[in-house]
Amino acid sequence: MKERLHAGRPASSAVWLGVAVVLAGLAISSFVRRPQAVWDGLVLALGAVAFFALAFSAAEERPVARWPSLLAVAWDGIAERPWRGVALLAAMSLLASTLHRLPQMSAQDDYTPVVLTWGLAFFFYTLAVAPPRPRPRHDWSIWWEVNRWNVLVLATIVGLAFLLRTWGLDRAPATLGGDEAAFGREVMRVLRGELRNPFTTGWLSQPTMGFFYVALFVRWLGLSVTALRLPWAILGTASVLVTFWLVSRLKGVRLGMVTAALLATYHLHVHYSRLHLNNIADPFVTALALLLLTRALDRHSPLDWVLVGASTAAGLYVYTGGRLVILIVAAVMVYAWVGKGRRFWTEYRTGLLTAVGSFLIVAAPMLQFALRFPDEFNGRINQVGIIQSGWLSREVVVRGQSAWGILWDQFQRAALAFLFYPDRSPFYGLPGPLLDPLFGTLFVVGLLYATLRLLPPNADRRLFPMVAWWWGGVIFGGMLTESPPSSHRLVTLSVPACFFVALALWRLALLAQRALYAVRSEAVLATGVVLFGLLSVRTYFWDYIPSAVYGGPVARLATQVAPVLRPLSATHNVYVVAAPWFYWEFPTFTFLVPDAQAVNLVEPIQEPPVGLVPEGRGAVFILVPARADELTLIRQAYPTGYVEEIRLPPDGDVAAILYVVPPE
Repeated sequence: MKERLHAGRPASSAVWLGVAVVLAGLAISSFVRRPQAVWDGLVLALGAVAFFALAFSAAEERPVARWPSLLAVAWDGIAERPWRGVALLAAMSLLASTLHRLPQMSAQDDYTPVVLTWGLAFFFYTLAVAPPRPRPRHDWSIWWEVNRWNVLVLATIVGLAFLLRTWGLDRAPATLGGDEAAFGREVMRVLRGELRNPFTTGWLSQPTMGFFYVALFVRWLGLSVTALRLPWAILGTASVLVTFWLVSRLKGVRLGMVTAALLATYHLHVHYSRLHLNNIADPFVTALALLLLTRALDRHSPLDWVLVGASTAAGLYVYTGGRLVILIVAAVMVYAWVGKGRRFWTEYRTGLLTAVGSFLIVAAPMLQFALRFPDEFNGRINQVGIIQSGWLSREVVVRGQSAWGILWDQFQRAALAFLFYPDRSPFYGLPGPLLDPLFGTLFVVGLLYATLRLLPPNADRRLFPMVAWWWGGVIFGGMLTESPPSSHRLVTLSVPACFFVALALWRLALLAQRALYAVRSEAVLATGVVLFGLLSVRTYFWDYIPSAVYGGPVARLATQVAPVLRPLSATHNVYVVAAPWFYWEFPTFTFLVPDAQAVNLVEPIQEPPVGLVPEGRGAVFILVPARADELTLIRQAYPTGYVEEIRLPPDGDVAAILYVVPPE
């Protein structure tokens, strides 16, 4: 056996190792016996790591031969740069401290130290496996000369995307949806210090990290609809930029520009970027993870592999559908492995293990939460998943069909959401499919072309990430969930949909240039992009927004009633005569008028409600038209009030009747 020996000082090595063992024991004892003194244990653990590194550096002999080559490489890296071993052990110690501390914390504890230790664990891990390296100096003047037009065009696209997502953000849509308001209440809990844990779930089992993200903007801008929606508009704009980088790396800058331009104006992506909902994080996280994975496979950069794991783990902290990114990244890796065979492991094993380590560090708090509280972690999936909720088994009995027949119907509805079936979701509710007939046809052409081009012997493997993204979203966000097509679960598909349209436009432009020598492919692409943008902007801002269908009738009513109730809430009680159509607990009411003293009058009023209103207080009765006849009895008890009708656009029908009684 061949061994490589390194000179050192064995005596000092034994001393340092002994000190390290003692400090490590004290650190473990501190974590177990005094979990509240987290910093004591951390200091002891870091001291143990430091002395352990000194022991390594002082060791006289370190045999590395005949180890598995991967371990040998890791060992050599640490032997040459002992500080990398220190950083790696520090990362493990900090992560262990985080996971040890979290189960012992209550809702009232300060989670800042735990978040810091979690962040430092990722920092030290990155430092250990992807240390900074000197890079060649670039002549930026030459780079600018070569790329300036691309930069200017991209800046225009991103600027347009930001404008379409932020213009009149508080007025379009004018309604504050029920889920928007519920998310707003969670944000206010963060700001009041009632919600402190970013590693758990909140309203509808959604990860709480997004509420902390929005709270940063509300703290800065103050509480308003714009402050609630702006963080997601920024994330939607960022996804346009990330999509450009992803497609450019997959299929070139020109196709990247076209895809980004289509996504910038696509009404589905614009709409969900303008809401205080975390759904728009899905396409951002997925595009980012695929971009970094593509870079890692191409460049073999350790930092790229670290970021692949981190961005994939980020899917656990956004909308529940963001977990799909884990399956898509895994599918892309499997496809690459099938293509390369044994060479895949030889070429990428270090990077894959680096990515897995990064994923585990970033995902660890949420994975721990999932193991401790699986029902809460999977709450939303258990509610809307057709298998988990029992919907599929019930439908088999109701319809008298086989499960496979129902699944096929589900698949068709999800797959044809962009071509045929209208949206069933109250979060958008577009009356038609998600693409118009012209670009829906181009989308089908691009999708079929990309899918068929994956077949051997001349497979275009660069198309696989988008194809996997599309079919994965259709199956897991559509077919296997209730009531497809629901656009809020399919918004992640806006990126691959725009890519397939761009791909079809690109092939069409090449054919036109070959058939008609006077036609330039750039002109065909530009014409297609401009036409798509005009149709999409018209669909959203000229047709959809004036229709005022977003959010449903109760949310629209609550949004209109709130300005009337807010100035009266200090002096008037609110009585809701609307059961069973709606109740005061609907989130838009309670968020927009948080201080109101409200009561639901569920049972029909059959006699004048004398004595209902406390002495010295006024009253506001909210009646739905179906219970308007009860107003007669209310007026007999409180004759000094006045009536105000609430009419909703676009038809102007009476949605509610307010009877306002002044204080006596």
